[in-house]
Amino acid sequence: MATYRAHRLTGPRTFEAVALDLPDPQDLKAGHAVVRLESGVVCGSDIPRWDGSEWSGFPAAPGFPLHEAVGRVVHSRSDRLPVGSRIVGIPQHDRGVQEMFVASDEAAVVVPDDVPPAVAAIVQPLSTVVYAVERLGDVSGRSVLILGFGALGHLAAWLLRLRGAEVATVDPVPEPEAATWGSERHFDVAAAGLSGADLDRAPDIVVEIVGHGQDAVADAIRLVRPRGTVLVMGVPRPGAVLPLEEAFRRNVALVSSVGPPWREYLTKARALVELHTDFLARLITHTVPFDAAPEAYELYAQRVPGRLKVAVLA
Repeated sequence: MATYRAHRLTGPRTFEAVALDLPDPQDLKAGHAVVRLESGVVCGSDIPRWDGSEWSGFPAAPGFPLHEAVGRVVHSRSDRLPVGSRIVGIPQHDRGVQEMFVASDEAAVVVPDDVPPAVAAIVQPLSTVVYAVERLGDVSGRSVLILGFGALGHLAAWLLRLRGAEVATVDPVPEPEAATWGSERHFDVAAAGLSGADLDRAPDIVVEIVGHGQDAVADAIRLVRPRGTVLVMGVPRPGAVLPLEEAFRRNVALVSSVGPPWREYLTKARALVELHTDFLARLITHTVPFDAAPEAYELYAQRVPGRLKVAVLA
């Protein structure tokens, strides 16, 4: 029987290469498609599962954890995902580190052939940013401080600036091209090291995209102006708590954002990627071949200047 390649997480930071039987098209559920991977891109939310800091289900199913993927449909039971079409789709159960993955038409969108594979995969993380920014309403003329200037922070700054916000960013990693992405002022310190005195005025909105803890959210509540808004995008660690009394006393509006209605927001993000393909390609700073996929996680785990998105090319 024909096989395809995959990587399986057997322990913290440890992948092994495996060969899997090709899926039987007759086992495919309605509304789903089998997709041949072109590129997968590592997300910050994958890292705590990869390194075991927030997950302990080893050994994992083959292909886990990766959810930003683009590929070509080879079998389909969906009119929305015809055979031969190229799609950005969230692999079922986040199992995207494999040459074949299954995607649902509720979490996939067809993308044009002329967008490079790794850039096309940006449609998925951008969809989450579009959804989050829309939850803020009209941001024109409002001051926004973004805590966490990784890949999602770059996308958030860019999109908020496009919508007329005044944007500043905070991250310990220096970013000489911050202005290119819409940040008018970048503070290369940890959020805990930033005080109100460092800012011209307390921001109307603070966006937290650090995640995996609770300190950054506390910093966001501390830094936002009274009656301002804190948008939480960073994935929290299980058991995280909030300084609710401080938020309450200062009349802070807390907004959380995760998991948009996928089809709608993947479609919105696709339009932006098609319009700004060359610019958004800057987000892909490192690529590795499929055989070296484990290296993509090691690269992404390093918070160093010049490292944004890491793509695996099949």
